[in-house]
Amino acid sequence: MVLSSIATSESITEALIQRARTRSDARLSADLIGGTFVATAAAVWRPAGWFVIASAALCFAAFGAWGFADRLLNDGGQPTSSSFFSFLLVFRTIAVAVGVVSALLLLFGAADLVMGTWIS
Repeated sequence: MVLSSIATSESITEALIQRARTRSDARLSADLIGGTFVATAAAVWRPAGWFVIASAALCFAAFGAWGFADRLLNDGGQPTSSSFFSFLLVFRTIAVAVGVVSALLLLFGAADLVMGTWIS
């Protein structure tokens, strides 16, 4: 088990940024490809609670996409054109938006599953 060194005053955003920047390319690829595959499979197959499964998978996919975009943006050794730089900024912003929306849908979808028809 690997213990991370997250400070108690560190926000969840800072923790996710630090975690993404320390992950390998293979791990970010697995998050991106695996999350996209599981979300697509859940949406096509539609098992019970598929919305929650797809939301959780999209959180992983967005994490991997953000990690790759951030790595390319912060790599000072590569010459990049201004249009490619702008594309990466937009892509990273979209990945953040997808991740936040997916996390909220996961939270409220899980609450809906747990409550079920209890409140009606």
